[in-house]
Amino acid sequence: MDAAYAAHRAGQLRELYDDPDELIPMTVDGKTQRGTATADKPAQHRLGAQLAVDAIMVATLDVGSKSNEITAFSPLLDQIGCLKNVVISADRLHTQREHARYLHQREAFYVFPVGGNQPGLFDQLDALAWKDVPIEWTTYDRGHGRTEIRTIQVMPAPTGTRFPHVKQVFLLERHVYDLHWEPLSSVAVLGVTNLTAAMTTPRRLAELVRGEWSIENKDHYVRDVTLGEDRCRVRTAAAPSILATMRSYAIGALRLLNHTNIAEGTRWARDDFRNPLIALGLTM
Repeated sequence: MDAAYAAHRAGQLRELYDDPDELIPMTVDGKTQRGTATADKPAQHRLGAQLAVDAIMVATLDVGSKSNEITAFSPLLDQIGCLKNVVISADRLHTQREHARYLHQREAFYVFPVGGNQPGLFDQLDALAWKDVPIEWTTYDRGHGRTEIRTIQVMPAPTGTRFPHVKQVFLLERHVYDLHWEPLSSVAVLGVTNLTAAMTTPRRLAELVRGEWSIENKDHYVRDVTLGEDRCRVRTAAAPSILATMRSYAIGALRLLNHTNIAEGTRWARDDFRNPLIALGLTM
């Protein structure tokens, strides 16, 4: 069922992005279906690839547990026939040399954060003279009783950077203050990408990094709060996987009809029996 779903969504991908030279932001992330856990069996974990801007799941795959995400990365993306010009963002777990080689081979791109799982690379980037690199993009967001400032600095990858096909390295910082400008938190993220400076601006690079963070709100929150995925106690055989794929299809169908609020979209589908048929592209 996962393969059939991915084939269906891949067919829609080129309709959403009809310019063959346009970059297609996509996020890879995993989610545990907590309701599938039993006394003697851990909860099922699924890995998914989602369009970062449109928030539509393109491919999914059962991986057993989060520790298996790394080996499932390539099989997940193998379900998508064409990855040319797709830009993959993911969390630090997937900052792997084999992942970078795989994406390069498939004419795709990556934007990866660098952390403790790549200590040599992290130390190399952390030692760069970031204080001499200008801040090239800044955003200010205010809401929920706080102000958030994000900045990004970008430089060409130095000779000898220990990661395949890397073209640029970056430092993204996020500072959060309360409404009286008292600091609440600060986060610094080092990263690598095989996108060249000619292919993307610092602003766009910052947006690609932020796209990986947004999957929590655009997918995981919707699944658990609106569709009750974690509350679902179906555990038998392939049923949890099938239901997860059906949720992906429902969310994607509503988003393709420009329902940005999935809770409102489900009410729209409920209120007239013809509406679900419209969402599925069927006519009476």
